[in-house]
Amino acid sequence: MIKNPKLLTKSFLRSFAILGGVGLVIHIAIYLTFPFYYIQLEGEKFNESATIMVKYLEGKKIQELPSLLESYSKSLRRSAHLKDDVLDKRISLVHDLEIKEGSPTSYIVTIDRQITTADGKKVTIQFIQGVDIYKEATRIMFLYLPYTFLATLVFAFLFSYFYTKRLLEPLFYISKITSKMQELDHNIRFNEMRKDEVGEVGKQINDVYENLLRVIDESERRNERIVRLQNQKVSFVRGASHELKTPLASLRIILENMQYNIGDYKDHPKYIARSINTIDQMSHLLEEVLESSKFQEWTECRETLTVKTVLVDILSRYQELAHSRGVTIENQLTDATRVSMSLKALDKVLTNLISNAIKYSDQNGCVMISEQDGYLSIKNTCAPLSDQELEHLFDIFYHSQIVTDKAEGSGLGLYIVNNILESYQMDYSFLPYERGMEFKIDLQID
Repeated sequence: MIKNPKLLTKSFLRSFAILGGVGLVIHIAIYLTFPFYYIQLEGEKFNESATIMVKYLEGKKIQELPSLLESYSKSLRRSAHLKDDVLDKRISLVHDLEIKEGSPTSYIVTIDRQITTADGKKVTIQFIQGVDIYKEATRIMFLYLPYTFLATLVFAFLFSYFYTKRLLEPLFYISKITSKMQELDHNIRFNEMRKDEVGEVGKQINDVYENLLRVIDESERRNERIVRLQNQKVSFVRGASHELKTPLASLRIILENMQYNIGDYKDHPKYIARSINTIDQMSHLLEEVLESSKFQEWTECRETLTVKTVLVDILSRYQELAHSRGVTIENQLTDATRVSMSLKALDKVLTNLISNAIKYSDQNGCVMISEQDGYLSIKNTCAPLSDQELEHLFDIFYHSQIVTDKAEGSGLGLYIVNNILESYQMDYSFLPYERGMEFKIDLQID
């Protein structure tokens, strides 16, 4: 919200000053021009009055004219007389008027009209009006102008207030909405019903805000992913260190006993072969560790892949292992089965799952691969794992109890699968079914 609405005050004062100034200029113009208008108006009235009087005097006796003209002069503050009386200097021109001679604001207006008396004689009636323009106009103006100017100021004040408030109302609305946007309220948006420039600005702010929220959400997801990967790295390094420490300690004991020819360790060829086997296992484990540390690179991109194409290549690699154990592989996938992830990540996931399915299947068992309702399903016939084994199966370097008589695993395979699928936020499950175990992955197919 706008805490100090200076713009409202400035706009109000500016509008009030303009309207008040216009009102003042208009009143000054009236003050300066009114006397001339007043002269014109009085002249028209004077001319009309003279016309009416002439019609009234037409056909009167000449002896009656002086008294009638005198009555006219007294009642209307104008002077009327026979022009011959002025010419003969029997009366003065302004004998009945209160005019200050020599006053620059005094005006004398004369009208001569000719009438015919009762005896047929033509005489000239002279009508005279003397006006002190400044005094009379000032009196009239000061009778009304103060009130009209006050009314103008009141109107200017009210109009400026409501007009400014109405004019700046969209700005206050924008301030209110943007204040809520500062709190990152995902539900707040501008009302885009307005079709004017304000509505266009609101739409642009909405677009910017949506882009900002999108960037923030992406940053939060990226940060969460970084934290998760960092935690995975810590766990990975800790587990790898522990996993390498045990065979190294065993190898050292064997070599020391061989060095001092203790007991059976005198048979050097036998224990050298065993040491080489331990080193080979450690070398294989190191390769797995180095390869597994790259899973972050595998999950940095996405592309739409046909699962069957990748799977066929993997099955060809494990055909010999499956044949040696008498395991039958049923691939029921079609080219329509697709997934969005990197090729390296998909290859690593399927490689681990297929190799485990073959290794841990019953002798002469079966591995079935299919798609069911958007899920990739990999089943193998075996003894179902216990709940305790399933609980820890995806932990790093976890070894199931059933591997001793079949194959010695590194304990990294399902850990890698778990991390890759979580990085892509893909749901999965590994549960028993009536003939063994089933691994299901949500392919996220649109």
